[in-house]
Amino acid sequence: MPINNDKTQVMNNALRMVGSYHLESNDTTSTTYQIADRAFDDAVNTIFSQNIFQYNTRRVYSAGGTATTTLTDANNPNEKWSYRHSLSFSGPQDKHRYVTLLKVTDKSGNNILDWHLDNSRAEDSGTQYEDVPHLFTTEKEVHIYYSFVPNADANVLTDAGQGIRYMPPHLAVLVATLMASNMAIELSGSETRADLLYQRYLRDLRRARVIEGRGSPAQQYINDTNSSFIGAIKGYGKV
Repeated sequence: MPINNDKTQVMNNALRMVGSYHLESNDTTSTTYQIADRAFDDAVNTIFSQNIFQYNTRRVYSAGGTATTTLTDANNPNEKWSYRHSLSFSGPQDKHRYVTLLKVTDKSGNNILDWHLDNSRAEDSGTQYEDVPHLFTTEKEVHIYYSFVPNADANVLTDAGQGIRYMPPHLAVLVATLMASNMAIELSGSETRADLLYQRYLRDLRRARVIEGRGSPAQQYINDTNSSFIGAIKGYGKV
């Protein structure tokens, strides 16, 4: 039988760990559902705002930043930067939440080490406003890598990070375990069970990181394109 990672199944997995009754797929009003729904949102936000997995990272290509010469002095941190790029990536069909910038590269894939985040403001992202910073660089065209909190409530596949049914199983297990830990006292009244479930969550988190590590290169080799230290040595004594 295939594993179904839909939201109701994940919530029931968490409830089973706590020792509570399961939810029917059409239950959206019971007290147990309300508790589990809040715990689901809290678990997704906690896990993906504090951890970086392949699932909650993305690369976008900014083909043409705004020339800083067109900006007012109030919107341009200094004259060093040539272009401003928006980090508001969430459209109406893509409602994940930006967390942090991971790296910036040029069109050839070389790391850009000299960039600046500034001027956070609320930007219209289609259906809501969100606070995101602007990226200032000297490059007009850049690849931007960032992490985000997925919209795990989505029921339709529109892109990566949409709906828990498209989440890798080891991360869906992680969500269920943290949910159970967060609900244990409210549903069972047992602080001991809550603590045991949290320790289980920490073990599952370590396993998830091991699985992620096995799907990644052993290391990123340091060279003069991605190390400011090597660049400083090469440029030492030059005017």
